[in-house]
Amino acid sequence: RGITLVAVGDNVVCTGFVIAPRKVVTAAHCLTRNASSGNYKLRRGLPGNIRLLRAYSQAAGGSPFPPCRASKVWAHSKFVRRDKADRQFGSRAHDYAVITTAAGCRYPTNAVMRMWATKATDSKLKAGQTTRMAGYPADPRYPGMNGLNLWRTTGKLRPVGSDPRMLSTTGFVAQGMSGAPVWRSYSSRSPCGRAQCVVGVLTECEVNARDLCKNGDSIRRAVRITPTVKKILKNR
Repeated sequence: RGITLVAVGDNVVCTGFVIAPRKVVTAAHCLTRNASSGNYKLRRGLPGNIRLLRAYSQAAGGSPFPPCRASKVWAHSKFVRRDKADRQFGSRAHDYAVITTAAGCRYPTNAVMRMWATKATDSKLKAGQTTRMAGYPADPRYPGMNGLNLWRTTGKLRPVGSDPRMLSTTGFVAQGMSGAPVWRSYSSRSPCGRAQCVVGVLTECEVNARDLCKNGDSIRRAVRITPTVKKILKNR
């Protein structure tokens, strides 16, 4: 209920997740013109041409909820490029964005996914712990993976890498899942007060020669929900 398909114009681009009645988080590169080719400027026509489809699944006949339009888009200034003079952009640790829905579209409380803020130094997220993700993969190697169906996957946390602001995990990932929440599940003693606690925003995968996400236990990276990131996302 808290996962959204993010479409810009006629193109399905990424995944998002609900963090407040009118706020959806996604990856910042989903809203750029072509970050993979070095164009970090925001797409033209934002926010008016954004559509958010919550719990959408083509195989299930669409979504039981009406689509939402966006009234505002915010992406971190250390990732997007504002103008030609801007030289501080493209930071992987700042690859996140917030989409504010139009005034007439509010998500219910049970759609909100709680964020759990951690730091690499507090050892609350350890290598080997189970992670879960859900999003809209588009991968021509598999039938039905056209970016319009919601898929879930399970993985394991990897040791902290060179940048403690990032998380590394395994689990199936394909293009279209950028912006998906990475969470830990709890049956009791949840650190965020919900059964699912979001610990990261999925942003990238290792790719093969065809520019498709590698299979197996290759690393998937996510921006860690640190106290700073959580505060920024909640206040935008």
